[in-house]
Amino acid sequence: MRFRRHSQLLVLLLLSLGAHAADVVRASHWEFHNSFWMSLHQTLIDDAMREQPRDLGALKPEEQTAWNEAVAAYKTAGGSGDMTFSKTMVITTDGLTQVADDAVDPIIDAPVADTLKKAAPIYRAHWWTADDNANRFFMAYAAAMMREAGDELVRAHEKVYRTPWPERIRVYVTPFAGPYGAYTTYGLAGGWITTMSCRDEGYQGLRALEMLLHESSHTVVNPNRGTAAASKKRNIRHPHDLWHAILFATSSELTRRYLAERGTKFIPSSEDLFTRAWPFYRTAVENHWYPYLLGGSGTLEEAIDRVVEAIPRK
Repeated sequence: MRFRRHSQLLVLLLLSLGAHAADVVRASHWEFHNSFWMSLHQTLIDDAMREQPRDLGALKPEEQTAWNEAVAAYKTAGGSGDMTFSKTMVITTDGLTQVADDAVDPIIDAPVADTLKKAAPIYRAHWWTADDNANRFFMAYAAAMMREAGDELVRAHEKVYRTPWPERIRVYVTPFAGPYGAYTTYGLAGGWITTMSCRDEGYQGLRALEMLLHESSHTVVNPNRGTAAASKKRNIRHPHDLWHAILFATSSELTRRYLAERGTKFIPSSEDLFTRAWPFYRTAVENHWYPYLLGGSGTLEEAIDRVVEAIPRK
């Protein structure tokens, strides 16, 4: 309870420093967007992937019918399972980045444009006010943290990955953002796009600082190549998702260290992931990747190679 109260107080302090969330907020390398159309799009994706349908009891019968038809159209267009990266949804997401965040009747160049426009009045009438407030609040404290810490943490990541950061990463803050709460793509019209949920607990508060760096890491490095090369050299099976574990470990540790230097306790996402999802990678990463993060000798490739070598095998 003490830690939770401390985090809440920190958020309120950041808000008091003047982090005002307009529809578009620029902070360091990040450009935050609060888009009605992107929020509607992500809500329809989420509803289409839900096992239990949304409660529509507050809607009029004709609104219930229209919303259910829109969700059904998304299911048809996106296919079964995780539709976030289906061709139709990727094209639509990219198309919506070309639409003004607060447009009332935009021209939408996307396969499900008609569905979005038909669902828009229902979303605006019943859910947008709450989602708009949640998006803006998230943007306010996330942008404040990135203004304060973004440049220093970017330099730390660049030193690790030996790769420059993009000058501009558009972040669309939405109520939902796929099954994992956030994802990053390269827009068909150019430029990197991160979609991040303001309602997912894994991205709220101080975690927003860490996870914005993590998502942006996808734009600059693909350690999967390094882990694959190290595995091939040893003629062993490529460790599943090790590259993603390394990305998480990097942003988690660099953010934890940054906050610790400023007297702030922070439990990064890697603590949970190395306990629940990747326990078999923890020791190898802590013994051979963290020393590299601390400025140890050797190259990026050598550090990855040591991690792969140290992973227990049957």
